[in-house]
Amino acid sequence: MNLLVPLVLAARAQDYRFPGADEHYGAYYPTAYYDEGGRDWACGDIYYGGHRGSDYGAGSWAGMDEGRNVVAAAEGTVVATNDGEYDRCTSADCGEANYVILEHANGRRTWYWHLKQWSVAVSPGQWVSCGQHLGQVGSSGNSTGPHLHFEVREPGNYAGDPFDGPCSAPPTYWIDQGAYGGLPGPSCPYSGPCNQVATLSCGQTISSANNAGGATQTHGVYGCGSGPWSGPEIAYAFTTPVAENVTLGLTGLGGDVDMFVLNTNTCDGSGAVTCSTNPDANEEWLAFDAAAGGVYTIVLDGWVGTVSGFNLTAYCTGGGSPGGEDTSTPTEDTATPTDTGVSTDTTWEPTDDAAAALPGEATPVLEAGGCGCGGDDAPDVASPGDGPPGRRVPIDQVGCGGGTGAFAGGLFVAGWRRRRRRVNRP
Repeated sequence: MNLLVPLVLAARAQDYRFPGADEHYGAYYPTAYYDEGGRDWACGDIYYGGHRGSDYGAGSWAGMDEGRNVVAAAEGTVVATNDGEYDRCTSADCGEANYVILEHANGRRTWYWHLKQWSVAVSPGQWVSCGQHLGQVGSSGNSTGPHLHFEVREPGNYAGDPFDGPCSAPPTYWIDQGAYGGLPGPSCPYSGPCNQVATLSCGQTISSANNAGGATQTHGVYGCGSGPWSGPEIAYAFTTPVAENVTLGLTGLGGDVDMFVLNTNTCDGSGAVTCSTNPDANEEWLAFDAAAGGVYTIVLDGWVGTVSGFNLTAYCTGGGSPGGEDTSTPTEDTATPTDTGVSTDTTWEPTDDAAAALPGEATPVLEAGGCGCGGDDAPDVASPGDGPPGRRVPIDQVGCGGGTGAFAGGLFVAGWRRRRRRVNRP
């Protein structure tokens, strides 16, 4: 039987929750939407010229001093951060901002800008779950007052409007976009529990593929390893009547499929016991102490859509090694990822005309009361490691100045396109 017959699997959605923390949700309010050519997504006037994000105030300076937490709008990987910058800017020309940039499974990136000094709580390469704390609202960089600038970048590094309305293109990127002038909903998506297609027992080997019957393509975060995993994934139940050490071997791989053990079947990033995430088609081995009568979920998920056949075997110290005594010796992964570089995004080239900085973006005009953007300075493209010791990898932004108005927030940054860098795990 051909185990590699492709299945028609739904693409993983990347809908966003509101990026303000639940405990401060009522303190936020919109101050400037994305500029849809002289109007906002609802054909209204809550925008300013050239703005390529969504700005949210949170109680001005008193709110900032009290603390307004910012959270991840969706699960993803931290690709860039900056912290330590002055955070009480009122002139829109205070240099670099404090920020976090996340990359999500579908290639989009979300930007969280103007954060409070020393509030950034994550680091590049870190996997974060939806709703995880990132930092706090501030007024750093090109800003005229405390607010959060939230921006969505499509693959190719151009900004997109997350709202769906009569003056913007569908679909909405929000789980619940909310009313005009209000806030998107604060709930994270939940794609349901893992679908356990069969039960693996001690001494048993299952030969299948991660796109076989019962496979899904809706999960990608397991609370272990540096994702995202974009599937397809297949899950099995495992239980043992006695407390014992269990070793799982995933062999016969033809591609990069990784293995996760959970003490729940929710598959929402909770309940991680251990995982093995070796690169490429290397075998996966892991061991854990199973509780008597405990029910575990074993998930096999493909990296960036990988599909492969496999042999999944359970070896238990209480006996039950297939074919007699277990002669296999699980070893710590010694494989070295072949791609350890970080490439500079070359989709943008600095020019004398800031309006040409990114496709489809007009020259931002400085407005007072939020983000500030100015006209003529093109950003320098930073290299990984640039900056004083202790600084996280920055992405430079345009210096801003000049102009008046209601609210502001346009930024230009030169991002890096992340290559996969796998961490060998036991």
